Amino acid sequence: MMPPPIRKATALPDDVFRERLAETIAALEAWAADNGDVAEIEMAVGAEFWKIRAVPHMTGACPFEILLRTNQTFSVNLASEVYEDRRIDRFDFFAMFARAVTLGNVERIETLSAATGAREMIEMRVDLEDGWAWIGERRVAPRSLRKFETNEVCRLRRFLSYRRD
Repeated sequence: MMPPPIRKATALPDDVFRERLAETIAALEAWAADNGDVAEIEMAVGAEFWKIRAVPHMTGACPFEILLRTNQTFSVNLASEVYEDRRIDRFDFFAMFARAVTLGNVERIETLSAATGAREMIEMRVDLEDGWAWIGERRVAPRSLRKFETNEVCRLRRFLSYRRD
């Protein structure tokens, strides 16, 4: 018996999406105005996208880029780890994400094979202010190789805040 098909989330009507997107962009522009002294911040707009990029002045803090698309998807570049074409589920996520990165609530977790030392997976975790975490992961080794190895070692890197108090 075949499993039921996976249903895609219903897209918002265009006018609702554009209104929420405009509010989200305004929140990110306000974040940029508040943090322009601690990071190089660039924003760009095109017919199909809006983008913000932040490179902190503080060594050890996490750079990021958010790309919002009119097709109701987004991409994130977080310390050179790229997560593309994600569906926009929550509009408040983006301002929370920027604030969390600014506060240094970002971890990079590398999972290595205990037997070989080979990198298997890279996970980026951003702890958001509402008690949940955004997690992006990228597999480096194919899953077929992982099934034979059970012991793993994790390497954790925590990023610093953009501000020094």
